[in-house]
Amino acid sequence: MRVKQWLAGCLSAVMLAGCLPFAGAVDSTVQQRQEDLDDLVQILTENHPDFYANTSEQAVADKTAEIRAGLAEMSDVDFAIALSELTAMAGDSHTMLSIGSALPEYHLLVLAPGWYEGRWVLTGTLAEFQDYIGQEIVSINGHSMEELMQAIAPMLSHDNEMRLRGQFGDVVYVTEILQHYGMIAGEEKSLPVVVRDASGAETTLDIPVYAAQDFAALGAQAFVRASQLRTAVPTTEPDGNVIYQLLDLGGGTLYMQYNSCREDPDQPMDKFVAQVQAKLDTGAYDKFIVDLRSNGGGSDGVLYPITYLVQQFVASGHAAYVLAGENTFSSALINTVQLKDAGAVFVGTPTGGSVDHFGAVTAFQLPHSGIRGQYSNRFIDLGSYYDAAQPYGIESFRPDIEVEQTFADYMAGVDTAVQYILDHPAIRQELTCTASVSSARVVVDGTEVAAAAYNIGGNNYFKLRDLAMAFRGTPAAFRVSWDGDARKVTLTAGEYQPVGSELAPLEGGAQTAVRATADVYVDQTPLVGKAYCIDGNHYFKLRDLCFMLGVSVAWDNAAQTITIDTSKPYIT
Repeated sequence: MRVKQWLAGCLSAVMLAGCLPFAGAVDSTVQQRQEDLDDLVQILTENHPDFYANTSEQAVADKTAEIRAGLAEMSDVDFAIALSELTAMAGDSHTMLSIGSALPEYHLLVLAPGWYEGRWVLTGTLAEFQDYIGQEIVSINGHSMEELMQAIAPMLSHDNEMRLRGQFGDVVYVTEILQHYGMIAGEEKSLPVVVRDASGAETTLDIPVYAAQDFAALGAQAFVRASQLRTAVPTTEPDGNVIYQLLDLGGGTLYMQYNSCREDPDQPMDKFVAQVQAKLDTGAYDKFIVDLRSNGGGSDGVLYPITYLVQQFVASGHAAYVLAGENTFSSALINTVQLKDAGAVFVGTPTGGSVDHFGAVTAFQLPHSGIRGQYSNRFIDLGSYYDAAQPYGIESFRPDIEVEQTFADYMAGVDTAVQYILDHPAIRQELTCTASVSSARVVVDGTEVAAAAYNIGGNNYFKLRDLAMAFRGTPAAFRVSWDGDARKVTLTAGEYQPVGSELAPLEGGAQTAVRATADVYVDQTPLVGKAYCIDGNHYFKLRDLCFMLGVSVAWDNAAQTITIDTSKPYIT
């Protein structure tokens, strides 16, 4: 591990683009700081969809006044942290500042913390202290890790505890931040760090503080990480150079690693999906794992074809799993919810991203300090669109089976969560359930239509041909074709021609519904969403179809009415 590689990770939680050169004058004037402060307040309060969702206008005004009153006395670091605290008041993990530009010569307490089994563990330090790697970090300069985290929390943009913890682990060794919050005096050449071994014995290490540039000059042998001391590395080790990859883990288990929500230009997703499909079609696999544990987000739509394969794999009686954890964020969190909704079992730890959250960011830069930041543009209410998200709000998505990586497994080259799946019998979804006739009304562009539905698990499911009739005469009209040999339904734009069986009343009483395995495509795109077969007919959720057609759908629980407006877009 090269020293520069470790340094590259410093401040990652508060930096959007690395340690940028300071764009303003070295000695920023009060006027320049005042203008940056005013610009920041204007950007956040006028552009964020609801900056006051988790704070109050008065609290923001008080914080702004506090910063303004201290502009003449603040150091560049103090000013940057104060602006970070103001930004973090949104309680939005996506709305944040990079303070790297204000720390051109920051100092480091030379240690790397890692979270394992409910405790902070020393995972990297100077070579002279390497024998203590793996021991619990009890305190730094007399302050417990929990005390340090609560002190630093105001500057860290977060909306759940998992995100806060991840952000904290990335900055706790920056001494300028510790000094700002009164955790150290700021002139120390070293700091006492207490560690505790498995037997409970504690040792105080006198760990040096280095300027970042001075530490880098020590050379590659100065810093030792736990990764250098491992006896083996699992095949599922995250590969930062790979966007997605496919591995055969043996025992009928196919594994996909997905490290960034984007398409690989050297291997387009459609070609990769074809490889996955070919593997699953062999019948050699009973378990399919999609790993999102190291995925920080991007575009959630890229994984859509894989989600469809998971849906069909589960409907065919097999077991699918999604792995996620504290580094699963933003679009990767959305993908985790979608995979769970499609039938995958969520194994791992609570996600760093919240289920309902602000997102879709825009970047900005303050004119004098050059500090960069980003703000969210909309609120994403996943609970309104996915069954799997409904029990949650602005909180981490929790696994069905919580399996945390142990440090002992890490050092032995064992992926704890993957090994759990390999060692336990396949978890299959129940494919048969009970359906009852729904009392929901359907209104399309202001006109009520006689499309009857079955209620399955609290959701309304409709026949595609009934929905095609309901959409006739609208901009979203579509045709339905069935290929019996291929067991494939295809929807194409155009006016539907009735075949005579549409809009027939449904048989009352409890009906048996079985997960359908037929392929359903809208033009060339597969339709993700559970489908059920009842008495020889296929039934689909209206919301899934509206998503594919791009039209607005809303549910009025009091009136038991589904309202569709084909003039408005589908919005998540």
